[in-house]
Amino acid sequence: MKIFAAIDDSRQLDGGKAGETASLLGKFIEENGWGKCSTPSRHRLYPHPDTACKKHNTARSFSADIEQQYLADFIDYACKLVRSTGTPDSNAGLVVAIPELMENLDELIEYAYWVKEGLVSQDEALKFKNKPGLYLFELNGSGRGIIGALAAAGLRITGNDGQFRGKLQIGTGEDYIASVKEIIDKSYVEQVKNMDFENICDSEYVRMGEKVKVVLLDNKYTLMVFPTEIEHPKWQTSTTHMLRAF
Repeated sequence: MKIFAAIDDSRQLDGGKAGETASLLGKFIEENGWGKCSTPSRHRLYPHPDTACKKHNTARSFSADIEQQYLADFIDYACKLVRSTGTPDSNAGLVVAIPELMENLDELIEYAYWVKEGLVSQDEALKFKNKPGLYLFELNGSGRGIIGALAAAGLRITGNDGQFRGKLQIGTGEDYIASVKEIIDKSYVEQVKNMDFENICDSEYVRMGEKVKVVLLDNKYTLMVFPTEIEHPKWQTSTTHMLRAF
């Protein structure tokens, strides 16, 4: 079965990040031979003083194809890991969503975009607690991290939201110019699109910026670009500000 695991845990004992914890969860599944995991993505949520995230509010999520017999053991490990790495005031939350078992997937997706665009209470998240195909865990402090974790799971399920850790590097030197074909051949990028969501063909060229991020779009690892207004290269990798929608 395909599951979507998500965590919202902003403060960790060793100074680590939630993205690292998500990667450890995926690694645990694969090292035990339980299934195959996707790369964790970071999902931007609504920043507000009441969320303790005035400027940046994010949660992480990844998908995994896992045998049902291992689900309980994975959830047990995930709860222990998130609880042990977080500080008491991290208010961590963990969510595991199984779309094929859910009665109303649209309800979760609607909630996810609600959290992305506005302030949502913990009680609203808890309404999903006993719904089929959803497992919610309040782990540290108030456990209000379930608000963001639940949203991250829903956003990842859409296949059209999220950024991936790290900076994409193709070639060497500043302002390296690469063809779309080279980018796809030499990295995990599956497609290149402009900010109007139109595909860029393999023969087009892109100037690689200083901080190149890959996003999730159409359930594919996607590099977003915008026009340079010159003949060559015609495209430039999108800036961090442009990618805020993801």
